Amino acid sequence: MILEISPLDTEAHFYLANIYDELKNRPKAEEALKKTLELNPDYHQALNYLGYLYVEENKNLDQAQGMINKALELEPNNGAYVDSLGWLYFKQGKLKEAINELEKATSLLKDPVIFDHLGDAYFKSGDIEKAKKNWQASLGLDEKQDKVREKLEHTP
Repeated sequence: MILEISPLDTEAHFYLANIYDELKNRPKAEEALKKTLELNPDYHQALNYLGYLYVEENKNLDQAQGMINKALELEPNNGAYVDSLGWLYFKQGKLKEAINELEKATSLLKDPVIFDHLGDAYFKSGDIEKAKKNWQASLGLDEKQDKVREKLEHTP
């Protein structure tokens, strides 16, 4: 294993976190991301990834915001990072801010997850037509999203 040969390899810790996350082992992914950031506090990919992981789990949201903001300072036009901030605002119930950030994210990166997030934000804010439009855009980018399809089917 690469970490036995080079235990201070930040890339190895970061990619290990990705593997753990793919295997649905969030605690191990979090541990590997923390190690990455311990070795390199400015590793913007790890800052965003751990921040987003916290947002997804609805925990450590203040810490998540700090990490995402730092990632955005380092890469201000990264659509994935802007999405993370928008999704954080959504989880905090700040719908206006969430929509603003998620709209910006869709202009920076055409990603089905971002359009799904924006659809959720519009839905929660009561704008059903814009919610459906964004969920349809999400499906247009990746038609294999059963959860997004279900949202469309169950929304009047």
